[in-house]
Amino acid sequence: MSGSSFFCRAGLGLLFAATLAVPAMALGAGESPILKRIAERNAITIGHREASAPYSFISREQRVEGYSIDLCMKVVDAVKARLEKPDLEIKYVPINTTNRIALVANGTIDIECGTTTNTLARQEQVEFSPIFYITGTQVLVSAANSAKEVEDLKGKRVAVLQGSSNEQSLRALNESEKLGIELVYAKDLGEGALLVASDRVDGFAADGGQIKVFAATKAQPKGSLKVIGRLLTYDPYSAMMQRGDLEFSLLVKRAYAETFRSSEAEKLYEKWFGPLGIAIEPELKTAFVIQAIPR
Repeated sequence: MSGSSFFCRAGLGLLFAATLAVPAMALGAGESPILKRIAERNAITIGHREASAPYSFISREQRVEGYSIDLCMKVVDAVKARLEKPDLEIKYVPINTTNRIALVANGTIDIECGTTTNTLARQEQVEFSPIFYITGTQVLVSAANSAKEVEDLKGKRVAVLQGSSNEQSLRALNESEKLGIELVYAKDLGEGALLVASDRVDGFAADGGQIKVFAATKAQPKGSLKVIGRLLTYDPYSAMMQRGDLEFSLLVKRAYAETFRSSEAEKLYEKWFGPLGIAIEPELKTAFVIQAIPR
């Protein structure tokens, strides 16, 4: 055997050994840090809300469910196919308005499936999926309250979720119009509504869609709460993921686009909102059509 032939075979042997040394779990992840992380953990971690029905919540059976969750499952299916891991584990991590961005940014969760408004300011910290819901800030009040708009609550106490876009919009209006509204922090939707129901605050400023659902399904007694006012903001919901991973971002966008194109998104909306008597808004249907980007 010639020296050159020996070294050629030796080099091929080393290359073959190196190929075998590549962990199987990394196959399919490409250059995506998020996909590599999921492959190494053999699990995808989803951030969810605990009490934001019907978007993202824990059911009576202690299952994480909701409209946002069902849409994120389309991403999970895409990840399983990409990594060739049909038995990929799904781990759920509860989040709230104060920690959700940090948990996405530091990689604790791979994708957030809740009720987060997609804003340009937040895009400096995290990446967003296509828009899957459109709402805006409105105010939950007692059915006996005569207020029609937030300005009618001048000098009153109004609850907000700390760090939410609703807080920001109400604070800005409060300052510009000199309304003298006292802001009170609630930890979640349920607590905000309870503060209204127990007359500890005069209103709860939150995403209109969420508080309409709460008033329709959980107000005790039935009909004791109502939602008032114009939309103070334009709040498009999107799922969050870490910035800087174009490969994973494209996988997510593709999964959502396929869901919009197949009309599956409208079916999921009907599944969760239809029983509540809340019809899909024309703006959201248009958003689905616009974002159904061709393959």
